[in-house]
Amino acid sequence: MGLSRCVVNAVKRFWVCLAGLICLAGASDGEREKASGPPAVVSQREAGLEQAVFSVELTDPVFADRPARVHRVVQFKDGNGFPAGYAMRVTAEVCTDNKCKIVEVTMYWNVVGDYERLECPPGNPLTKKEHVPFTAADYAKLDGILKDRESILARHSLAFLAKPVETDLGIDALSGATPLTVQESVVQDAAYTSWALWHWANGGIVQKLRGVTEQRCTLPYLRQLLRSQNRSYVDFALKHILAQRPLESQLLDDVLHVLEHGDREQIALSLQFVTGAARDKQQLHARLIESYGRMKSMYSPMILDYFAAQPELPLTTLEGLTTCLDRLPYFHVHLILRLLEERKFFSKKTESDVVRLLDGDDFFIARRASEHLLNQDLSGEVKEKVHAFRQRNRDRL
Repeated sequence: MGLSRCVVNAVKRFWVCLAGLICLAGASDGEREKASGPPAVVSQREAGLEQAVFSVELTDPVFADRPARVHRVVQFKDGNGFPAGYAMRVTAEVCTDNKCKIVEVTMYWNVVGDYERLECPPGNPLTKKEHVPFTAADYAKLDGILKDRESILARHSLAFLAKPVETDLGIDALSGATPLTVQESVVQDAAYTSWALWHWANGGIVQKLRGVTEQRCTLPYLRQLLRSQNRSYVDFALKHILAQRPLESQLLDDVLHVLEHGDREQIALSLQFVTGAARDKQQLHARLIESYGRMKSMYSPMILDYFAAQPELPLTTLEGLTTCLDRLPYFHVHLILRLLEERKFFSKKTESDVVRLLDGDDFFIARRASEHLLNQDLSGEVKEKVHAFRQRNRDRL
């Protein structure tokens, strides 16, 4: 009889456990289902923008062996109907042992897939060990972590975070399970959450979003991106038009704008584009010389390097370069005169432009001009002027 009761109780316990597992599984599926939906509440920052919803397939970074799931993403559009950003609700487990609290956040990206920020539902903050809520400092550190596209978290698995840290005193109690090599790259006591959210923010979603933006790259939108103050937008547009070459000549002015205001990498890409886009070499060179005069002094020599790399330069280009000599600093003057010397080019126009430098206030520029003119076939008047300059300054030459 006692044995029968034991069997019955064991059976009951089995069914209770099974029911509990089914409930847990159902709850887990329900939580995961939330991740496939768009944000329930859009941030006030984007509330006034037009919205469109589309689907993407993403693999959970914590459970990479599971099949990819469909997630719904909101695209925001500006007043012109152009992409202005993206948002997706992420409801995910951040560790593999079911001990961590489910994370629920809404993540935002810009139009080229760069993570911008996250927001938590009211009353449901992110938490650390023992379910302690994040502080303002924790959120600030997490924001910096998620915006670091080159983070060390990209090169380590979640399992790596579980390795204990060996020190001279034994296990490092302060770091817990987080190896010393990544401690600065995670929020203290929230390493798993930091790792999981970094991979949600910077993983497969990035190329998905960039691909959606690329599909909407009309000529007006490309112009807007090329003239943006956001460097990543300009980089994206330059690389896109170099790969696709859409309506090249119509974008020439916009790319020259980038050349005049961009950084070194953007100038290199711009030169690559305009070389293929311009049909008239002399007209292109004239435009580049105009841009040269408007560029930052630290970058404008790239234009001279471009000209120096050309096997042949038209007379108009070489003469055009000397037009602005009297407005340039010494190093730029030197580069232009050296280019003329390497090409063994001299004309009445360049003679007139270079001789004006002898009357300038910068002695070093004047001296460089006199050295250049000494090796040319000069007119009588200019020859006398060069001789007089060198006589006056013979103690400084």
